[in-house]
Amino acid sequence: MLRWIALPLSLVIISCSSNSSVTLGSPTLPPPGGFPNIFKRYSVKKDAEMMPGWSRNFDMSGVSFNERMTLTLVTPRHVVMASHYRRRPGSKVVFHNRMGKRVERTLIGVAGVAGDVAVGLLDSDVPGDLKVYPLPAPREDFTGLVGRTAVVTDQNRRIFFHEVWRVGPTSIGFRHPKPAKHGWGKNLVKGDSGNPSFLISGGELVLIETHTTGGGGSGPFYGSSGIQEKLAAAITRLAPGYRLRFKSL
Repeated sequence: MLRWIALPLSLVIISCSSNSSVTLGSPTLPPPGGFPNIFKRYSVKKDAEMMPGWSRNFDMSGVSFNERMTLTLVTPRHVVMASHYRRRPGSKVVFHNRMGKRVERTLIGVAGVAGDVAVGLLDSDVPGDLKVYPLPAPREDFTGLVGRTAVVTDQNRRIFFHEVWRVGPTSIGFRHPKPAKHGWGKNLVKGDSGNPSFLISGGELVLIETHTTGGGGSGPFYGSSGIQEKLAAAITRLAPGYRLRFKSL
């Protein structure tokens, strides 16, 4: 069951019309209300029309939303997903760049990594206008992330804002902030598994989690050194020559 949470005013983002020349900004925590949708008109088979407003500044071009089993780019040819909610090899993988242009690849291999993380291999590299997300740069203690605002996505191609509640050695969990601070919140439900969550660092989205459980949400923590090492090894087994990218939070 969905729970929508109206949140008060914070920072205003440049709003852009998809029918005119577009200035794409960096992600900034949004004003309250408005639609949390990424797309105004989504199509699996055609180019999409992006939603104007604050969500346009969140680069979701590296997330494949054409099936509920969401895939997220971590190299130009590798995607991560929930291990318990995998796409099958042979599936079509559709991305849309920030202008809504459609890009299609085929998933040709999938391998388990650790816990609820699986990695998939595309038939060829994606173009450079699709986002390949960095992972958190390694450090000894991530407890300072508690209280940070996370960018959380769902199966209906929307963006929500939850608060980091806990960070463990291999997992991270979120909650709805009280009082609420930004945009909208949602109780994650069945079908949201595998959708990615991010933190904003230096104007860039950094992948921190893919959903395993509902409510505020929780899942594997991509800052975990153990997960990163196993993910890098699985990437090399599927297709050598690719490396993960890291960014400090």
